[in-house]
Amino acid sequence: MRYLFVTTMLFTLLTTSTTFAAKKETLGEVVTERNESICKQKFTQELFTQQRIFSSNRNGADSRRIAERKIEAAREKYNLTASYCDAYDELRTFNPESLERKPGDAQFN
Repeated sequence: MRYLFVTTMLFTLLTTSTTFAAKKETLGEVVTERNESICKQKFTQELFTQQRIFSSNRNGADSRRIAERKIEAAREKYNLTASYCDAYDELRTFNPESLERKPGDAQFN
């Protein structure tokens, strides 16, 4: 029984380390907090989430307007900095000053 346990553990360790080594080689990148490719993935996911909130008429006008403003702020930030990390931070942390209609805003019924 002990032999089976030790063999299973060794096999698991070898498989896990090989998997991590393979992933590291295929990525070819250092994973850090401000990695642009990681931020791009996170930004894309959060942008789609905000777009779903904005597009769904099940949500109230306020939450839809906030999502609209967050998307606008994130796009402006990306246009200024060309950084997905900065745009992602803006998308997550942006709080609109007011929810009053501006020219170009969607009209909610």
